[in-house]
Amino acid sequence: MASVSPGPETLKQRTIVSSTTANRPRGQRGMVTAELAIGILSATMVAFVLSWGVHLIAVQTVCADVAAQVARAEARGDAAAANEARQHAPDGATLDIAKTGTEVHVTVSVRISLGRLISMPVTGQAAMPKEPGT
Repeated sequence: MASVSPGPETLKQRTIVSSTTANRPRGQRGMVTAELAIGILSATMVAFVLSWGVHLIAVQTVCADVAAQVARAEARGDAAAANEARQHAPDGATLDIAKTGTEVHVTVSVRISLGRLISMPVTGQAAMPKEPGT
């Protein structure tokens, strides 16, 4: 087999590649790396904040469910069921039960913190009419 020497097309391609890298300003070397690092950091922060928001919604749902269960049990006059429902409240939650003439109002609230940066109150409320005879 005869060896093939590089033709004029190969030399043109080499010239084009070398001319594009030669035209780039020296101050922009590594710019893609810096942009990628900032982009990954920003995406990570957004994902973290969104996951914390989903956690807040989940805790609020638990607070509302516990408030409804306690209010229902208190409206029936069932203290044992009310105590059992209180056990499902998030850690550190406070329950406020207010009984009026015809209704029972229950508020479950807890503070959710994101380290030492942010602390937000999460509250769930429920009201039930008292059952006759209680």
